[in-house]
Amino acid sequence: MKNFPNSKYSLILIILFSTAVFCQVETVPVGHPVYSFLKQMQVQGIIKNYDDVVLPLSKQKVIDFLIQVDSSKNKLSSTDRSFLKRMEDKMGMNNSSTASKNLFDDFPSSFGNKLLSDSEKHLYYYKDSTISFYIDPVLEGKYIYSKSLDDNSSLFNIGAVIRGSYDGWLGFYLKGSNGTVFGSRNVAEFDQRVKQSYTFNNTKINYFDETSGYVRLHKGIVNLQLGRERVNWGNGYIDRTILSDNPPIFDFVRFGIAYKKFSYDFLHGWLVQKPIVQYVDSLVGNVKYKLAKYIAISRMGYQANEDLSFGITQMIIYSDRPFELAYLNPFLFWESAQRSMNDLDNSFLAFDGRYKPMNGMELSSSIIFDDINFSYLFKGEWARNNNGNEWQVGMMLTDPIIFKDMTIKLEYLQIRPYTFSHPGIDEALTYSNNGYLLGTGLQPNSARFSTKLNYRFSSRLDLNVLYSHSLHGNNVYDQNGDLIENFGGNFLNNLSFYSSEYAYLLKGIREVYDYLNAGVQYEISYGYYFNLDYIYSRSKITGIEKHDSILQTSFVVNFE
Repeated sequence: MKNFPNSKYSLILIILFSTAVFCQVETVPVGHPVYSFLKQMQVQGIIKNYDDVVLPLSKQKVIDFLIQVDSSKNKLSSTDRSFLKRMEDKMGMNNSSTASKNLFDDFPSSFGNKLLSDSEKHLYYYKDSTISFYIDPVLEGKYIYSKSLDDNSSLFNIGAVIRGSYDGWLGFYLKGSNGTVFGSRNVAEFDQRVKQSYTFNNTKINYFDETSGYVRLHKGIVNLQLGRERVNWGNGYIDRTILSDNPPIFDFVRFGIAYKKFSYDFLHGWLVQKPIVQYVDSLVGNVKYKLAKYIAISRMGYQANEDLSFGITQMIIYSDRPFELAYLNPFLFWESAQRSMNDLDNSFLAFDGRYKPMNGMELSSSIIFDDINFSYLFKGEWARNNNGNEWQVGMMLTDPIIFKDMTIKLEYLQIRPYTFSHPGIDEALTYSNNGYLLGTGLQPNSARFSTKLNYRFSSRLDLNVLYSHSLHGNNVYDQNGDLIENFGGNFLNNLSFYSSEYAYLLKGIREVYDYLNAGVQYEISYGYYFNLDYIYSRSKITGIEKHDSILQTSFVVNFE
């Protein structure tokens, strides 16, 4: 058995696991720690063909990658082996006993022991050869303190998650929660959910709520999804340039194919822009009209080998009319299609690539073209105002290049002036959703250097340190916020007749931002997390410096 081939060993593992786990069609949410672990394993050379340019992945695909890791776990550190076991527990791979997972089975005699046990548990769980079904709680308490405001806020959030799969081809998910804010409203907005909450900001009551859900079909090499959940798109290690965590989530139809070295992903999303408020009369009052806005994205990916991959992505933003059939067609060149429809829309083209020169190191790069004029580009006139683009380069290091249980990520990001803006009313054709950029939160006419360190002390305890240094050339505005001079520093201010022919990077009101986030996450027992984050921010604008220190602590119950 000493020379037993790894491929045969992996096959045995797959057969053993498949007896307890049929195809899990539902996705694993993008914030799940399993993704950073799988990325680390791929860069270390433990697993092959892992691609996280578009997330989330199906639960079954995550399980398949964990099986690969398990087949080579003798190459892992003791900490990573323990963490692997924990991830397998969370994917339901290590325990097939239904009774041991249901909190209310044999209630109340065994309830306390199950609630505190360090093993997979659910409010309700059912599984047989055809269906898996879970109901889990959403519970969170969070405390935020801001030194600059000398005030604090407490957030309490409660809800539930329902998820599962049917017959290996249908997956479903529903999540809903409602939160309450106590204390300073200004401090509460350091939490992104509160900052983007319509309930909190427009009705002016101290509540925030959110919901997501979908139905997903998977058959063979094809998957189709309809619903709403967080989607990340882009090959950045720190900043996702196409779809990130920055904007509010939105509704979409998503379609994918994966076969051998090729993959194809498509998404058509329903975005939000500011409504039109029209006064009718004294009896009716104001009436709101919802303005339509959409995004379509598709990417063709090619895995040349286990160390080299490429991708090409097309995106288009359109608005103020019913959705176009052309943009619901995954197999079409949309730039040509939109020109045939009188060139009303905002199109983009992106290229990405990754290369792993050795185990423990990976390099990545990507570029998004918004507007590009080739006649000027090759004459050395890169600074023309109609050459809008965003580009990014990065590197990830892990074992065996650096210490075991550690990863270091480095990234440089640059966005040319006027990129992601577009002629039109307000944000109708900008690359945004409800006032937030779809990619990184960095405005155009900016550059950013970021580095992130992660160290896994144990299977329960993680340390993350993120530092970024950003430069931004802002526009000039008067005291009322009206634009005086446009340097391409805001996606809501597009080129005009009066704009300079050249747009030089970082020209304008120079703004400098430094950001440091040091945090630890400790899983007390299965599904119970304690988080502690210290955030330091510094800004320097026209010689005036501002500093803030923010402390955030939270206790989270999450059985996913």
